[in-house]
Amino acid sequence: MAFSFLTKNQANELILSRTYSFARLSRYLQKLILFLYRFSSFHLPPFLIQLCYFLSLAFLGSLLLILLKPSNAAFSPRYVDMLFMSTSALTVSGLGTVEMENLSSSQIVVLMLLMFLGGEVFISLLALLFRRAKQGQTESSGAIGVELEAVNANESSIGRIESGIHFDSAAEDLRPVHVRLLGYVMSSYVAVFHVFGTSLLLAYFAGVPRARGILKTKGINVFLFCLSTTVSSFANGGLIATNENMAIFNRDPVVLLLVILQVLAGNTLFPLFLSWTIWGLKKLTKRKEFDDMLKSSGEAQLRPLLPRSRTSALSLSALGLLTALLVLFCAMDWDGKVFDGLTSVEKLVSALFIAANARHAGENSIDCSLISPAVLVLIIFMMYLPSSMTFAFAQEEDPRKETTKKKSSLLQDMMFSQLSWVVIFIIAVCITERRKMSRDPLNFSTLSMIFEMISGYGNVGLSTGYSCSRLLKIHPEAICEDKPYSLSGWWSDEGKLILALCMLYGRLKKFSAGCGRAWKLY
Repeated sequence: MAFSFLTKNQANELILSRTYSFARLSRYLQKLILFLYRFSSFHLPPFLIQLCYFLSLAFLGSLLLILLKPSNAAFSPRYVDMLFMSTSALTVSGLGTVEMENLSSSQIVVLMLLMFLGGEVFISLLALLFRRAKQGQTESSGAIGVELEAVNANESSIGRIESGIHFDSAAEDLRPVHVRLLGYVMSSYVAVFHVFGTSLLLAYFAGVPRARGILKTKGINVFLFCLSTTVSSFANGGLIATNENMAIFNRDPVVLLLVILQVLAGNTLFPLFLSWTIWGLKKLTKRKEFDDMLKSSGEAQLRPLLPRSRTSALSLSALGLLTALLVLFCAMDWDGKVFDGLTSVEKLVSALFIAANARHAGENSIDCSLISPAVLVLIIFMMYLPSSMTFAFAQEEDPRKETTKKKSSLLQDMMFSQLSWVVIFIIAVCITERRKMSRDPLNFSTLSMIFEMISGYGNVGLSTGYSCSRLLKIHPEAICEDKPYSLSGWWSDEGKLILALCMLYGRLKKFSAGCGRAWKLY
């Protein structure tokens, strides 16, 4: 009995010791995380913050994807492809190098989380958290903390706004209640769109047996598909759980229209939808803070909430480009193979779907390789444009314009511009894939290569894909098998890595927008 009693005491002491050690380790980890958070918030340049954020999550995502088992036992993923998929999801580029239906549900969840964490709205929400941390540090210390301000996407232009982890130069002029309220509004905005988006898709699939049967035949869980599609659409990620992307539902206009709403609300029309939300809350609650938030402009601008004039100009520009592409698409390809077998309503909705996705979302409801060259060129132009692109005859003066000019360094002025880097990326890929371009000029045409690279740089995800039917020469011993993924999936490892780097550069392009001023074209 004594031996038994002693063993119990030892066991209890061991448990208490381990519990104490675990608690102490947890406190150390909390202190370390808090230290890293404060250090990065107030001592690191914003570019390094975002670069570390995207790089760490991209490598973590690739490790999870390679460690998790795919649904197809015959599919053995390569790390280069998983790194590419992780980077594509995190940078919301939407280009794929593997068949999505080969991935397991757990791998789809990883891609879904990466798209959510890399989405524009979530990054803007992180910016508010950093701003609140700065304001709290300022109030507690009685001094103005180090201002974290992202290098604007167009320092040389007037009033350019690009979402990202950054703060305004006049953040201390804003009351903390404004920042806190905007954080709550944006969090609710994200939650509402995801809950209602998923619920509406679930309701549609529950009421339409044919659409539900498509997912059942493929062995895809309906709830997971609806949730991942909503996350992908809202984040403009472009990765869908089916091999055919949304083309398999081109006879379901309701599904495409629901996705279009998510796509626009999560990027190009986000400032408009956010303004409407705050305006509705102002009318509902009668709180003066919401009215002050809507009136914030100039030095007291509360990003990502934009002044009314800029919100109108940005929204009209986005809708104008969408309409232009829709009209040209319908005029050129209405009776073409791209819409073969669809009704008039289905053609119109599919064309609208492509027009809405051409800016940043990258989901497709048709075979992009069948689109006429004139429309492809316009899509390339739209993919190159940032989400903050605005056309307006009169724009507001940026109070930081003079200060940013003074801060620009000689090295920054001498560096290549964004367009120059895009050209360099395209040339590099054409060099790595030169043999394939020579042997297979239809699939690897120059236009297709440019289309793929601009899609990656613009973080869009549209691709002309690859088709064995376009091969000019087929040797008797050669075996060609169509694969339902992006054209870049057929590139070499070097080409994939170059495109992954291009996608990361495109996601952080706002930091290089002021470069290259020394290069004069006149």
